[in-house]
Amino acid sequence: MRTPLCSLMALCAMTTMAIGATGSEVEEKYLIPVPSEQKKIKLGETKTFQDGNLTITVTAIERTGIEMEAEGVAMPLPSSVETLVEGANGTICTTVYLGKVGARAIVSAACEAESDDLRAALVAQQSAAPVEVVDPVDLIAEVEQGGLENPYLGDVSAIAEGQELFLANSCNGCHGGTGGGGMGPPLSNGVWVYGIDDDTLFRLVTLGSDGLIEAGYSRVAREKVVGPMPPYEGIIESADDLWKILAWVRSISQSDAPPLK
Repeated sequence: MRTPLCSLMALCAMTTMAIGATGSEVEEKYLIPVPSEQKKIKLGETKTFQDGNLTITVTAIERTGIEMEAEGVAMPLPSSVETLVEGANGTICTTVYLGKVGARAIVSAACEAESDDLRAALVAQQSAAPVEVVDPVDLIAEVEQGGLENPYLGDVSAIAEGQELFLANSCNGCHGGTGGGGMGPPLSNGVWVYGIDDDTLFRLVTLGSDGLIEAGYSRVAREKVVGPMPPYEGIIESADDLWKILAWVRSISQSDAPPLK
């Protein structure tokens, strides 16, 4: 079993809402700026966001999270977790770590002038207990076949983030930037070779098509593009990230599967 960077620091977080450096869930009433400016940052490199309102230095990188200094304050930034930080010039900023490209971390940020809502959200984050990031492989081992369910179906915010994560993890290299297909089959045409249920899709991406068949699953349909799905174990190391990607995939599908929640 892997031990994520942020688990070692007891500062991991995973939730459907915005979460801070200490893992707090933020209530929906708070108005959180949506991260919009994206940059790739090497280990030890410093980059500035939002017209100088936020400066980030990356001090450690793993797939499940990074360590960073935001305006000189050291903190972890778990993968796919909206984390509020103090910006410059009276701003509060949302930061998100979207994954790795080579040796660089992909970080997105947005800053807004401090408001009562943002200050309250930041305080709520800083006072909450941490929640561990779950590895997809560990989740598969813990849950019986057929028992995995996507908590993000129909969640507009999570679906939008899922599209970013789809691109950040190079899924578009085979399936196309909009899921229309390429070297791999399209994800939007309603054809699902192994089925469209949450459990099957989660295990397919994690184990790959060969691993899925070895686990006892079988084909239920055919595609014109028949290349195997490679295992994404070790590439997508956060179950939360994978659920969001799959929520986006389900949102673009033309399948006649049961309606999304």
